[in-house]
Amino acid sequence: MSLKKFIQQENQMAVLFGNGRLPTYPENTALLTAEQKKQLANNLLGALSPENLCCDGELRGARLRAKANLLNKAKSDLEALGQRVEWDFA
Repeated sequence: MSLKKFIQQENQMAVLFGNGRLPTYPENTALLTAEQKKQLANNLLGALSPENLCCDGELRGARLRAKANLLNKAKSDLEALGQRVEWDFA
């Protein structure tokens, strides 16, 4: 469920700022391609970075915890689909 919400947010951003350049994803997670799963994993890692997670220190308390919970659940959902979600420094 959290992955679907994350996908909806990513699709909204693509519509608002992408002008056709940013990818959109199917909300039915069974239809995600391997490349889309990989891109979503990268997007999740970016969203979980400390600067993005807390909006450069502007987000605190319950709102920060709610955002972190959503992103971590989306990460678990994506991993359940077989996509590894971790930093790769190789």
